Amino acid sequence: MAGSKRKKHLGLLLLLLAMIVLLGVYFWLVKYNDKKDTQDTATEETKAIVSLDTSTIESIYFKNPSLEMTLTLNSKGVWEESQDSAFPVNQTYAANMQNAFADITPTSTLTEGIDDLSAFGLDNPEITATASTSDGKETTVMIGNETPFGGEYYAALAGSNEVYVIGTSFYSYFHYTRTDLTAVETIPAVTAENVTKLSVTAKEGKDFEVVYDEDSPYDYSGFSNYIIHKPYAIPVAADNDSMTTLFGNYASLSFSSCADYNATDLSKYGLEEPAYTVSLDYYEEQTAEADSTDSSTDTATDTDATDTDTTDSTDTANTVKVNKSLTLLIGATDEDGNYYAKTSDSNAVNILDSATVEKLTAIDAYSNTYKYVNLISIEAVDSIDITAGGATHTLTIERETTTEDGKDTTTAVYNADKKTVEEDVFKKFYQVLIAPKTEREIPEADLTKGEKETPVMTITYHLNTSDTPFVVEFKPYDDSYYIVNTNGTEYFLMDLRNAASITDGLKELLQ
Repeated sequence: MAGSKRKKHLGLLLLLLAMIVLLGVYFWLVKYNDKKDTQDTATEETKAIVSLDTSTIESIYFKNPSLEMTLTLNSKGVWEESQDSAFPVNQTYAANMQNAFADITPTSTLTEGIDDLSAFGLDNPEITATASTSDGKETTVMIGNETPFGGEYYAALAGSNEVYVIGTSFYSYFHYTRTDLTAVETIPAVTAENVTKLSVTAKEGKDFEVVYDEDSPYDYSGFSNYIIHKPYAIPVAADNDSMTTLFGNYASLSFSSCADYNATDLSKYGLEEPAYTVSLDYYEEQTAEADSTDSSTDTATDTDATDTDTTDSTDTANTVKVNKSLTLLIGATDEDGNYYAKTSDSNAVNILDSATVEKLTAIDAYSNTYKYVNLISIEAVDSIDITAGGATHTLTIERETTTEDGKDTTTAVYNADKKTVEEDVFKKFYQVLIAPKTEREIPEADLTKGEKETPVMTITYHLNTSDTPFVVEFKPYDDSYYIVNTNGTEYFLMDLRNAASITDGLKELLQ
């Protein structure tokens, strides 16, 4: 009897265990199927609605609130506007449109209750874009309203009743304006150290011009390679370092946009009579064939350089200097305060931002001058006459060169008023003598004031490099400055304490 009960209990236990196992299998199958359904749904939702081989796209039509245009790919692989092949299409933006059709994958799909497309802005799409491929097929994508949470847009395909939610990329690639799609003309890059001439002509105001000339007679010191010709009536030496900094403003110029790619009426942009004309001469170093030693005209063209490029006959080895020039016309300002501008050999009118124009045209000539009044190498000096206080003192350097074992040796004797002085004492005074710098320009109203003044001090250099003496005069101006007269030219003022230092140093030398 007891054994029978134990068997009964065991059977119930086994039955219970079997039921638990079956329930476990059931719930696992339910969970598995739910997971599979979820994966299938996700796959359905993330499936691309457009996936074209972009290499087969031959034309792209698009329409947005500001522009309707059809782009076609020509035989050279360049996108053109179908109605105007001369229109300079921005190839980067055109490629963006082309690549946008490679993969359009929605984040979600709406398939039910879509009776009125106006709720999504698709009855009158903000953007319609059609890609036509080489097999004759067309794919049209319509973009409507932005979704309520932002960052995504409603979209539909032509011939489909489904509404998709897609990201912003496609929208942005087809929201270009005509200005956006106009390729902007490039301005040649210029190396500052290679500039040989800069000219800025102003419709109103002073002109500026500086020219590279290492042998110019106006470089009295021999330390400047550039000469400023304007605004001064008589050229003055420029500071080399200042020139490099100034030319750096012209090194990497760029237009921000194109206002008119084929302007026929320049007066609309103030370019018939430009506010400024900026001209730049420079050279590029290019590699030539080893046997190319003759001077010749360079056949390579630069659409932004204005004059014919020529090869400098002084070039050596395999590097040649190709002379180039750039002329930039700057006209009126647009509504944003930026300037209309163009290169002289182009029909395109572009936009140059106001900050750039300021750097190019607002040149302070004085800040670029060579400031030292009479910084002359002592090696070029034979004698110096210093007249001050009614007396003239003469300093001389007597040099003698001897040759021994094929080597030249030069010795020098330094004299002050015919009295021999120690070399270090003489050179100490010479450093004081050549130290003065100009401080500022003479005001325009006072430019002729020095004509009536008697020099406080006159310094005359007799040089072994020139038959013409170099003469500097210091004339009274006010209680702080002297007028500096350099070989008859008076443009600048000097701190009068510099002359006092020379006087004191001369007294010490003559003791």
